[in-house]
Amino acid sequence: MQYHSYISMNKMTDTTSTGLTLDISFDQLIQALLRLPSSEKIQIANELRSSAAAEQWRILSQRLPDIPELSMDDIVAEVKAVRKGRKRKTD
Repeated sequence: MQYHSYISMNKMTDTTSTGLTLDISFDQLIQALLRLPSSEKIQIANELRSSAAAEQWRILSQRLPDIPELSMDDIVAEVKAVRKGRKRKTD
């Protein structure tokens, strides 16, 4: 589901591929959503969560340092080294 929207607390403008433009207030949007059946509310909530998570991941991934891909062998070697270090501390 792909929408091209601009939403502010005062007004929502949605331009779809059909060229339809809809101007409604944020409150009108909420009231319309609240009138939907529960199953559609759940579907919309899931879409919004998914979209928000994708946006949060995009922002977070920009902050992460670029490092080369790790192989499974690299991961196993690091886990073994950590475990070996822990064992030495308990001895």
